[in-house]
Amino acid sequence: MGFSLGGWFQLQNYTALQEFRNRPALTPDQLSPENFFSDYDRIVSRWDEIEDDLVRGVGPVPPFPWLEAMLGRAVQIGKESVWAEEGGFDYRDLDGIDFSSSNPWRLKYLEFVAALKDRYGKKYPVGQPILRGVSDMIASLRGASRMVLDLYDHPEDFERLARLCGDLIIGLVRDQQAISGPFAGGHLVEQLSLWAPAPILRMQEDASALFSPDLYTRLLQGEDERQARAFSFSAIHLHTSSLFLLDRILRVEPLTCIQINKDAGDVEVSEMLPFLKMVQSRDKTLLVRGKLNREDLKILRQELSPRGLYLQIVVETPDETGSLRDFFNPWV
Repeated sequence: MGFSLGGWFQLQNYTALQEFRNRPALTPDQLSPENFFSDYDRIVSRWDEIEDDLVRGVGPVPPFPWLEAMLGRAVQIGKESVWAEEGGFDYRDLDGIDFSSSNPWRLKYLEFVAALKDRYGKKYPVGQPILRGVSDMIASLRGASRMVLDLYDHPEDFERLARLCGDLIIGLVRDQQAISGPFAGGHLVEQLSLWAPAPILRMQEDASALFSPDLYTRLLQGEDERQARAFSFSAIHLHTSSLFLLDRILRVEPLTCIQINKDAGDVEVSEMLPFLKMVQSRDKTLLVRGKLNREDLKILRQELSPRGLYLQIVVETPDETGSLRDFFNPWV
């Protein structure tokens, strides 16, 4: 159990991005790790104020859509978020996407990994930040609505592109872990403060909310399984909008952790309980992340087993952690 500091909107923590607001598209040469060091220094300086059991680390500018940029999507900086252009890609142009190890945005990402390792690696691990999943990457290229039609009209094109996107994710994270090396004998998912004693992959499929269970099984489940098998440990990030697929996702045997968000303004914890219990009944580690209040924590403590359970409470400042610390007492 522990705290995720900085709230939902991480862009505010990386002020070096602010100078690029409202520019039409960023280029790799505009981002320099050194320009972000003051942001990282400020972020890590606050961790000593928090009393919990988490292993915290740094990652390459977590709010930045790295994979979309590697696919050639134009990236823009807004007031509270960073986004990549969506749609307009034709499958006939697939050979025009640079999936190589020399992709300029891929090199920039790994440059950040090396710089963060050099500056912080003796005290903090350099972990995988938020990286979108295969369905999210294809939705970025094709547009969400067009992608849904592709599942019926162009399933073979979809599967070919999904394979290439999966290869990009696997290769990128392996490259990162080769540069960062192990920390205390293991590796970290930065966003989740989730450490494992061997290589670990954070996965996500936000756009899977647009799939039926059968379409997920036919077109996406195999790719998720391939990615999970490529690492010793794996965690998949889900929103409640995708929980109707949970039974199918739990059939991805090599998945070791299911991370479910309690999003702001979303369903209540009491409504999530059947899904949370389903995860625990399948012997998967369960990670619940969100702005959990005392009533939420009380319900989770009463209804769930503490075995393999990780509660990550999102807070804005270290001061917010004080009133919740009593939940760190031994579970009864």
